[in-house]
Amino acid sequence: MFSAAAFAIAAAGVVYAPVVAALGHRFLSDRMALPPTAAAWLAVAAAAALAFGSGAAAALVGRRLAFYEIAASTLLLVFLELGPLLALLPRLRGSGLVVSAWEAQGSLVLVLGLVSTALVSGTVAFVGSTVAFLAWGTGRFDPSMSYELFIARSHLRLAPRTVLALFAMVVTGLVPGMLFAAARALWISSRERRAARAGELYQAHRMPPTLLMTLISTGGVAIGAWALTVVLSVMSGFEGDLKKKILGAHAHGVVLKYGQNDFTEWREIQQRLLTIPGIAAASPFLYNEVMLAAGQGLTGSVLKGVDVATEGAVTDLGRNVEHGKLEWLERPGEIPEAAPRGADGGPPGEPAGDSGARPARGARVAARPAGEGKPPLPGIVVGRELARTLRVGVGDTVNVVSPFGDIGPAGPQPKSRPFRVAAIFFSGMYEYDSKFAYLSLAEGQRFFGTGDSVTGIEVRTRDVDAARPVMRRALAELGGYPYRVKDWGEMNRNLFSALMMEKVVMAVILGFIVLVASFIIIATLIMLVLEKRREIAVLKSMGAGLPSVMKIFVAEGLIIGAIGTAFGLLLGFGTCLLIDRVGIPLDPEVYYIANLPVRIDGTEFALVALLAMALSYLATIYPASKAARLQAVEGLRSE
Repeated sequence: MFSAAAFAIAAAGVVYAPVVAALGHRFLSDRMALPPTAAAWLAVAAAAALAFGSGAAAALVGRRLAFYEIAASTLLLVFLELGPLLALLPRLRGSGLVVSAWEAQGSLVLVLGLVSTALVSGTVAFVGSTVAFLAWGTGRFDPSMSYELFIARSHLRLAPRTVLALFAMVVTGLVPGMLFAAARALWISSRERRAARAGELYQAHRMPPTLLMTLISTGGVAIGAWALTVVLSVMSGFEGDLKKKILGAHAHGVVLKYGQNDFTEWREIQQRLLTIPGIAAASPFLYNEVMLAAGQGLTGSVLKGVDVATEGAVTDLGRNVEHGKLEWLERPGEIPEAAPRGADGGPPGEPAGDSGARPARGARVAARPAGEGKPPLPGIVVGRELARTLRVGVGDTVNVVSPFGDIGPAGPQPKSRPFRVAAIFFSGMYEYDSKFAYLSLAEGQRFFGTGDSVTGIEVRTRDVDAARPVMRRALAELGGYPYRVKDWGEMNRNLFSALMMEKVVMAVILGFIVLVASFIIIATLIMLVLEKRREIAVLKSMGAGLPSVMKIFVAEGLIIGAIGTAFGLLLGFGTCLLIDRVGIPLDPEVYYIANLPVRIDGTEFALVALLAMALSYLATIYPASKAARLQAVEGLRSE
């Protein structure tokens, strides 16, 4: 009866933990309008608390059972949980309970995500059951571990001098440490041989095997945490740099309307958006695909009409301009003439340069006239790579060809019109610098024949991470249909999902280093159990119960894991600071970035510490239970 009740309680917690996480994330992000990161953390915390509590409740209900029976029952739930979750997979996808990044990657990643969720929830329940057994295993609540910690420190023999020597060895690297150990062993061996030849007794101080294993396991945990924090920081640096460039070239969100050439009330919508809490700026835009031609160069491009007066408050287009001025889109008469080229037309793929950015003293700034009295050609802003492809600079003429032309005698005819390059921008993203071109909103409406209609309104939020709930609040304010909204995460879902998947895979691969170190902890504790059989027998003969003996070896494993994790985090933090201050150069032509980016995130460091300590704790369970099951008579008889 106790076994069935304990199994049922743990099963309920483990099975419903992923559901609580999904429902909690949806409720907190959609209904409570919390930022996605905060909603995710709160949902995960609620699910972990449910799984941990179910495991602890199972251990309390089944306290008359043996420890290994409770542990085996809890672990069995992990495999039994996968069946219901995989059966509910179609409903989970249809109801929107699954993270959109998983959906974007496909069913395989979704299944792997559910499997990993089941494993994590089962592991948390297992931890809860073991912690509850250690605290209530004697029949009363006994959280004290002072006596067990005292015995654990005496077993490990980790003096401050030894810990500092281990830290120095990890910092300098394993190879110098091994060379130092080999040199010390040769020196001791030579002293022993000289003493033997002289007929003297030389007794060298040798390191106990258990202490050596302790140092090796501590160093393994430190190296694993070190590598994991550095790689995660570098991946976060790349993600942050990419996010900064994308949000510099695009808005945090957009408001669109179903139907084409029908968004004529955009001025009223723009003013309503500015009154919504969380929205800092709004700007209309026009968006179409065209062909750009200059001389012998021809390439496809995305032409975007923008409001010069408000675009700077939404994107960084004005700040990304390298040559020319964005304001010349509204004042094309001030665009300087193109800089003179050499006999070969100038360097291949290079724009006019600084000489074309600003007119020299006494130079003509009027547009290159086709005849007296004709208005100047309108301006256009192109990216650096697009300017190189077309071999144009500030002041040069570019023909814009749109497939949405007029109907002629022979059918639809493309529309073509010349523009003059008013500025060249550099966003840091090759895709944007080679494909995007900008012109004023009024010129775009005239060129595409849309009248007073626009494609949509760009929005900049005060908190970029809260863009999704803010845009949903804006949609509710606008009344829903015929309007629709998109945030930057939705517009770049595939890119950021791929980055997140790559980051998770790298974390899992490097997490195996910590996993291997946890196996070394298991070996170290088993050696300690075999070495301390007499002490264990004496403790049990004096009345120590199973939880008390287990606490000793659990404390030893946690001490090893805590020291290794602390060393690893310190080394990872120092390495990230060194990379950030000194810098590792990269080829800007390939990576579009000068140095290796690093972003130190306290959340990631905390997750690494949690992972290392959790694996260290799990590694102590088998040796601790083995020591607790040792009979006092057997321990004394072995001596």
